[in-house]
Amino acid sequence: MRSQLSEEISALPEIPPQSAQAYRAHLGDLVEKVNTRMRSRADISLLIGENPMRMMFDNHQNHALFMSNVFSLNAFALLADTLPWVYRTYHHHGFDWQYFPAHLDSWVQALEQTMASDIAAPLIRVYEWMQSHHADFIELAGSFSPLRREPAPEWKQTFDAFVRALLAADRKACTDLAGRSVTSAEGLGDFYLNVIQPAMYTVGNMWEKGEISVATEHLASALVNRMMSMQYIELMQSPGADKGKAVVTAAPNEFHEIGATMVANALEAEGWEVSYLGANTPPEDLLGFVSSGNIDILAISASLPFNLEAVGSVIQHIRSGPENAQPKIMLGGLVFLDHPELAEKLGADATAKDCKQAVKLAERWQKKKTNESS
Repeated sequence: MRSQLSEEISALPEIPPQSAQAYRAHLGDLVEKVNTRMRSRADISLLIGENPMRMMFDNHQNHALFMSNVFSLNAFALLADTLPWVYRTYHHHGFDWQYFPAHLDSWVQALEQTMASDIAAPLIRVYEWMQSHHADFIELAGSFSPLRREPAPEWKQTFDAFVRALLAADRKACTDLAGRSVTSAEGLGDFYLNVIQPAMYTVGNMWEKGEISVATEHLASALVNRMMSMQYIELMQSPGADKGKAVVTAAPNEFHEIGATMVANALEAEGWEVSYLGANTPPEDLLGFVSSGNIDILAISASLPFNLEAVGSVIQHIRSGPENAQPKIMLGGLVFLDHPELAEKLGADATAKDCKQAVKLAERWQKKKTNESS
């Protein structure tokens, strides 16, 4: 059914640029109108359960940001694939299934009240498609397969122990496991792929199912960040950085940085000179940094589909610069795992699904560059 829905919505006419631009321009007004309408419903406590109103408002803001990206990129397949996850996650957190058609209807009314009919019509057509498949999304939410990465058999025991330590907020156990598992910078990649990445998927899945709180999920992420910093200090011996220069960053407005950190550390361990800019780098600062040096590789991580427009804008500005100052650009993060085609839409050269693939991709590009210049 999932592929059928993707094919069906992809057959809809593309969103005209003026409609996508109007949605983005009126985003705040649209969110406020939807909030007001939903807040005033007599059945709102039945629709959102015991959750605070703030959680619903946050969802409306995230929905608006996501749909703005969908409309500007005509990323209809991404929309069809994301909706079952949204249904599943919010239902597990106490939202009634009927919340979804109610809030979609509020979006339609907000669009009708805010925009000229010819501008709103293409957008409303997509909302009506979502409304018409409400029952399908409920069914898909029930059979939705959470994102998983299985560790190699020889890492399974370490992975299980690490997840237990994370959920218990046992920093010492986490760092002890990491210390026993990795004794050199060259071993970081295997540890990241077989312990850190699958552990964070596990924690994320538990939050989606309502088994742990946001605080527990944030604490687990913070513990991993601290542990990775300790590993970096202890293991990275500044190998000869002779393979090229790389800039690694999380996307603008992206606060999930564990994936970007793994890529930065893996590249540095393999002999790259890496400038790691961390989370939520403002677009203008990222552009200034890239243009200030002879950069070979730019790696941008985006976990959430809210940030694609910002990534595309950065890439567009880089591509408009001098040809001899054009780094190769790779994208990574959850949003690109199932939709690598988005990289081409955004103007990037390729995607990497994990830190090891990122290293291989960077080295292949650099080898080709060296051969072409010799």
